[in-house]
Amino acid sequence: MTAAQAVEGVREVGALSTAYDEQVRGHVPPYPPVGTVLAQDGPVLRVHHDTHATVRHAPLPRTTAPSEVAALIRRQQEACAERNEPVQWRTYGHDEVSPDAALLMAGFRPGPERSLLIAGLSSLRAERKPPRRHRVRGLNHGDHRTREVAAMAASGGPYRKAYAELRADHGGLYHRTHVQLLESEARLIGVGWAEHLEGTGFLAIQGMTGPHPEFLPQWGRWATGSLPSKDITHVVAETADDRLKTALIEAGFEEVSSVRTYRWGPPGSTPATTRPVRVLLDEPEYDGLLHAFKERFSFRPSVSYYPGIEEPEASVTWHVGDISDTAGRLLTALPDDHPVRLVQAIAERGLRACARPGEPLYSADWNHQGYVFDPTRVGGPGRPGWPGVVCREGDYHKYLSADLRLGTFWHPWEESLCVFGADLLTEVEADLTAALGTVMRRGGRNTGNVWTFESVSGRPTFTDS
Repeated sequence: MTAAQAVEGVREVGALSTAYDEQVRGHVPPYPPVGTVLAQDGPVLRVHHDTHATVRHAPLPRTTAPSEVAALIRRQQEACAERNEPVQWRTYGHDEVSPDAALLMAGFRPGPERSLLIAGLSSLRAERKPPRRHRVRGLNHGDHRTREVAAMAASGGPYRKAYAELRADHGGLYHRTHVQLLESEARLIGVGWAEHLEGTGFLAIQGMTGPHPEFLPQWGRWATGSLPSKDITHVVAETADDRLKTALIEAGFEEVSSVRTYRWGPPGSTPATTRPVRVLLDEPEYDGLLHAFKERFSFRPSVSYYPGIEEPEASVTWHVGDISDTAGRLLTALPDDHPVRLVQAIAERGLRACARPGEPLYSADWNHQGYVFDPTRVGGPGRPGWPGVVCREGDYHKYLSADLRLGTFWHPWEESLCVFGADLLTEVEADLTAALGTVMRRGGRNTGNVWTFESVSGRPTFTDS
């Protein structure tokens, strides 16, 4: 290598690390991972998962005094101790102001050092084919290897992000994640998982069970052809495995720095073992709930068949009206007196009051992903929001208990909300009537003031009330 080539190599590494520092470190994602809360403290971004918290930040200014670093660390410890959360703090070898020593002084334990590797997407080497009689393919919804993949991905590491954490963040497979399998006939040989770091130009290889550079072309095609954002310019990876590092460097990556994760837990703490919210997609738990609801309430989705379910005796249905102005908007963006926001607040209060101690509730949406959540750990300051919304434009949304003794059912075409369960009605009926004003049906029977369709022997017939 000539002196000019060496200088150019240093410049390239510097450009890669600068792009990473500016775009990824401390970046606030437009949408928090499922069931998490974001908190900003000066240069630090904390992500609270309830099971733990992560801390990340851009390089600290070179004028930052050691006392300021110590104070910053202490504030994060205090904030996480209040929430009973262990802390994970990432540091980088190329930072001029390093918090490593201060973290050790504060009681953090260092993890193994990993190489930080970055490549320009256009710099990756040409097509790398899998070995003979092997194939690479993506993991699909309902794939027969889903459990096998999870078990294989749980071994080894440390990974940039564990496979289980990636699934928890996004709910199984998601359009910003891509899981690849290396198979040989009937055997699973390797797994790799990648994620688009939303709001940045980076694709992150979050983990790989071995040196499998044959995954790279697939991720490259996914980044440029399938992601909603087509402006991916870089790929980042971390590894403590020399074989994987060598394979990635041969594929076009540059080793730009090192990274280490420090960990600390509040003394005597017992953190939660599950997040407040978990996404459901094709799990048997979710499929079973939707099937049970369909059977119990004779659910028939239709744009012209009303009311859509056989409403039980202990139920009241209100006419909400057109909510098309809420499409694509957050509840917090709606006026305080908007009917949907009022209904949501009333339903949340009622459902939380009626849930039994330790009982989860479900946010279910026909033909869409759902959620299972702890109603005592969502909603309010410092907590993740309730998953789903009572009234959702174009979707049959339901809040349900697992035994279906209580819940809500929104019919998007009738623009009606049915609340069922005697206990839940006791909590919310008066407030919902005050907010909406119009009761359509009680116990599935028209009250005489709003037109509707009724079901007779499974056939829709028009009734003008």
